Amino acid sequence: MSGGGNFVLDGGGGGDAGGAAALSPFPALQPAHPVIERLEDFFASPQFTGAIGDFLSKESTKFEVFDLSAEQPLEYYAVFNQYQSMIESAVEAFLQKEGITPKQLYDICETESASGNSYSCLDYMVACTEYDDFLRLIADFKSMQQWDLPAGEGGGLED
Repeated sequence: MSGGGNFVLDGGGGGDAGGAAALSPFPALQPAHPVIERLEDFFASPQFTGAIGDFLSKESTKFEVFDLSAEQPLEYYAVFNQYQSMIESAVEAFLQKEGITPKQLYDICETESASGNSYSCLDYMVACTEYDDFLRLIADFKSMQQWDLPAGEGGGLED
């Protein structure tokens, strides 16, 4: 393929797959620790994402537009505690399944965070430990909700 700005894939010539090399515009990411990969899969499962979505759909209605630097109503903190319990229960189930301790998971997460890689599972866990991050999660969720179309209004392209 030729053209301005395209990257060329070079298979090493002669169709030999053994010497394949590729140019990439993206820096190589270090592979995730296997436990983080499984945790990411766990947090991405339909069962988990459905539970989070249901919780946020129900509870975010209690939140009005708010300034994160201002004092928040106590009701918001009660919802945070519910979210915290839900995430902690999920993580405890994961730890039991994996046969690892919270300290081992913490150490793995610290190492992965230091590597510069970003994972949704870590974002969920941080939002469960930091109230300000939870409020940002609620604000992001509410912001995304404004883009949802009511049932029956379709989202397809019109002719």
